[in-house]
Amino acid sequence: MSDRLGAAEGRADALRKELEDVSRALAGLPDPPEPLTAGELAARAFRGKGGRKATGIPAAPAGSAVGTIAAARADLAAGRRSAVDLVEEALERARAGRHLGAFLRLREEEALAEARGLTESPEGAGRGGGSGRPLLGIPLSVKDIVDVAGMTTSSGSKFPHEATRSAPAWKRLAEAGAILLGKNNLQEFAFGVSGDNPTFGRTRNPHDPARIPGGSSSGSAVAVATGMGYGSVGTDTGGSIRIPASLNGVVGLKPSYGAVPRAGVTPLSWSLDHVGPIARSVGDIALLFEVLSGWSSAPAPSRATGPNPLAGVRVGVPLDFFYTDLIRETRQAADGIVNALVQLGAERVEVRVPEVELGGVCRNVLAFAEAAVVHRERLAARPEDISEDVRRLLEVGTLLSATDLVAALRGRRLVADAFARLFEEVDVLVAPSTPAGAPEAGEPLATAEDIRPGLIRLVGPFNFTGLPALSVPAGFDAPGMPLGAQLVGGPGQDFAVLRLAAWLEASGAIPMRQPRVEPPG
Repeated sequence: MSDRLGAAEGRADALRKELEDVSRALAGLPDPPEPLTAGELAARAFRGKGGRKATGIPAAPAGSAVGTIAAARADLAAGRRSAVDLVEEALERARAGRHLGAFLRLREEEALAEARGLTESPEGAGRGGGSGRPLLGIPLSVKDIVDVAGMTTSSGSKFPHEATRSAPAWKRLAEAGAILLGKNNLQEFAFGVSGDNPTFGRTRNPHDPARIPGGSSSGSAVAVATGMGYGSVGTDTGGSIRIPASLNGVVGLKPSYGAVPRAGVTPLSWSLDHVGPIARSVGDIALLFEVLSGWSSAPAPSRATGPNPLAGVRVGVPLDFFYTDLIRETRQAADGIVNALVQLGAERVEVRVPEVELGGVCRNVLAFAEAAVVHRERLAARPEDISEDVRRLLEVGTLLSATDLVAALRGRRLVADAFARLFEEVDVLVAPSTPAGAPEAGEPLATAEDIRPGLIRLVGPFNFTGLPALSVPAGFDAPGMPLGAQLVGGPGQDFAVLRLAAWLEASGAIPMRQPRVEPPG
C-alpha cells in the first residue's frame, strides 16, 4: 500500500512541477487569464452553433455507399430489405466476430423481435414504410457506459448498476426508430486508450487482431468497422472516440462540449467528457449527430457545381504542435486531406498555436482530479476491485489540491482563447488523429511513445477546449493499419466541420477498407 501511494505522490508532485511552469507563464502575461469553467465552455458552443461558417459552406453531393445508414435507408424505402434483414446480418457478423470482443452483451432475441414488429406492422415501417423517424429499423449499439432502461450498465468495471431510465443519448436514437443491437466493450471506467479490459477481456483490432483497437470506445469502433450494426454511441474524454475511430478506419465525432447531453452516462471527468457517434460515413455521422444533439443543420447554400466548391474556405495547418513526432505515413495522410480540400478550392494556411503546449498537464490535472471525485467511494470501499492502472490514476487525483485545479482552469482559458483567435483566421484545422497506426498489444507506438500519452497527445487538446473534432480515415501505415486525420472547427461549428468532411467523402479522399471478419482457426 505504501509503495503504491508513494508512486501516486510522485506522479502528483511531477504534475505540480509542470503546473508551476504554467503558472509562471500565466503570471508573465499582461492580462493573466481567469479560470474557464465547463459551463462557459458549453455557452461558447451554443453561441457558435449554426453560425456563418456553417451556412457559408455548400452541401456536398449525398452519398450512399454500401454498409452505411444512407444505403440501408434507401434499401428499406425501396422494399429491397427489411429491418429483420438488417438486424440478422448485423447479428451474423457479431457472432462471427465474437473473438474481437466488441460486445459485452448482444440483444439477439430482443433486437429481432423489435425488427419483426416493425416489419409486420400495418404501416410496413420495417419494410420502408413509416415517416418522420430517420433511423427506423436501423440497428445500432452503445458503449456500455450509456444507460439503457432495463439493462445493466457495467462501465467496463466490477461496479455495475441497473438502469431504470435511458440516457438521452440512447432515448433520442430509439425515438428516431433505431434498434439496439447490444452494448459494447470498453476500457474500465472509460479511463484508458488501449482497449484492454481486465474484467471483460481485450478488444482486438479487426484489421490485425494482434494489434490494439484504441480506446476507450474500443468495442464501439470495432463493431462499426466490421458491420456489426450501422453505428454506435461512444464517449470521448481525452480522445476515446477519435482514437479508436482512427485506428480502426472509421469516422468518429467528438462534438462541441455540451452539444450531446451527458446525463445517464457514467462520468469520468465532467468538464472533459463528450458523447458522440461512430459510423462508417460522414453522412451517417451527420444524421446521428442531429438526432443525438437535437441541433438542426443551418440551411446550406445551393450545391456548388463548379470546380472550386470550397472557394473562400481557409484550412489551417498547425505545424508547431500537431505535426511533430509523427511517422512518415501519418504526415502523408494528413497532408492528403489538406491537399484534397485545396483541390476543391480551399486555401491552405499555416498557423501556430504555441499555447497548446501548456494544455497537456492542465488537461491531466482536470481529468485525474475529477475522476477521483467521481470514483472516490469505490476507491475507498473496494480498491482491490479496480485495476492497478486505473487505481493509480485515481490515487493521483486524490492528492491534487484546489490550487492545482484552479491553475489548470486558468490554463484552459489561455489555450481556449488562443484557439478562438485562431478560428477568426481560419474555418477549419486539419491535424493527424494519432501519431502512428495501431501497435501490437503491449508495444509502444511506432514513434516510440508510450501508448497513453502518445495516443492522447494530438486529440486531447480538443477535449480541453471543447471544440468539435471529427476523425476521418486518411490513409494506412506500412503494415497496412488505418490512420486518421482530424477536422476541427470553432465552438459550435460541428456542421461546418461535417460539411467540409462530406466534400472530402464525395471526392473520394477518405479511404475506407472494411476488414473481413472470420472466426479464429
